[in-house]
Amino acid sequence: MMEQAQSASNIISLAEHLGTRISDHVPETPNKLSEDMIKCMSAIYCKLSDPPLTHNNLSSPNSSLSSMSAFSPPEQCDIWSPGFRNNSSFDIRLDNPFLIEGVKEFSGPYSTMVEVPWIYRDGKKLGDVENLLQNFRSLICRLEEVDLRKLKHEEKLAFWINIHNALVMHAFLVHGIPQNNVKRLFLLLRAAYNVGGHTCSADTIQSSILGCRMSRPGQWIRILLSSNHSDPAVRVYTPKGIIHELEAAKEEYIRATFGVRRDQKILLPKIVESYTKDSGLCAAGVLEMIQKTLPDTVRKCLEQCQLGKSRKTIEWIPHNFTFRYLISKELVK
Repeated sequence: MMEQAQSASNIISLAEHLGTRISDHVPETPNKLSEDMIKCMSAIYCKLSDPPLTHNNLSSPNSSLSSMSAFSPPEQCDIWSPGFRNNSSFDIRLDNPFLIEGVKEFSGPYSTMVEVPWIYRDGKKLGDVENLLQNFRSLICRLEEVDLRKLKHEEKLAFWINIHNALVMHAFLVHGIPQNNVKRLFLLLRAAYNVGGHTCSADTIQSSILGCRMSRPGQWIRILLSSNHSDPAVRVYTPKGIIHELEAAKEEYIRATFGVRRDQKILLPKIVESYTKDSGLCAAGVLEMIQKTLPDTVRKCLEQCQLGKSRKTIEWIPHNFTFRYLISKELVK
């Protein structure tokens, strides 16, 4: 990946023809660079989506069907919503926690997410996005010159999350999508960028930079750094709003994946359980966290049916390791 990036160094821009560089006119910070990388790679993924995106790149034609098995528990017919009672059509949609084309009041921003279930990697398709790829390679080259020493904590946090996500997406594009967890781990160790003169792999960013050194937000960050069917959406993180953006990402994800069975057992993905354990939340704290993310009508019903019950009322649905990216709508405008 580093070698491929070198080809961009010979590109002569219009500004350079005129005797100046683009950077002389457009101030660029490390954070702006990382944001541009996520935006560019998200645009590439949308154009390489298999099947192709439709409806002005807002959703894929099979989004609701391909999401249907994301967290499917065995008692599919017993799933219900306390806010919508026994509406049979909504019962079915609750089996699709990522309500890409579902009820917007319930799923929130996830109802407008772009779904990329697979990506084309053949020569013709890659040729169609060559301009975007050239742009991305030039962004990688500029990573070598960034100086992170003067950045504040929030700036570093947003920078590294964006860089990590762009790096993993780029690795899948170059090396292909791993078919098992061993190959996935190998790819995280292998994929790396030169950042300010230091070689940083995806694994290093996860474990040494974002994981071990972070306090409470860091525990949620670990959940945001994957590419599986059960994972949250990709979005841009900014230094000014990073703490709020992480909290919003957590709440939107829980809201979109929440379900309730007829026996009043709450259904949530297992990665949320990992977060609650790392955060040291008690049973009451877990329920309070869930309730904060839900619409008022659903929250009130949940409070009534869960009153006095313990954490055992939550069923943690196993993680689905199938490849799938959800991309925040603002990244593909």
